[in-house]
Amino acid sequence: MSEDVLANQKTIIANQETIIANQQRIETNQAKLDAALNNQATIVANQQTILSNQGKLDTVLSNQERILANQAEILSRSAG
Repeated sequence: MSEDVLANQKTIIANQETIIANQQRIETNQAKLDAALNNQATIVANQQTILSNQGKLDTVLSNQERILANQAEILSRSAG
């Protein structure tokens, strides 16, 4: 009987060690998930900045087109 009890206690200890190892893996994986979520948030913020900058570039291009049109008008007036 006592050998059975000892064997069971060894099994319990082995199971507890497995549980601890699994908990550590879960904590490691959770940290990786947290880092991935932070990276995704950074990516979204960067995409929003890119979209904002694209809008600014569109405005600059539009302004340059108007400047060129105005310069062409000035040149045609001075030539005529």
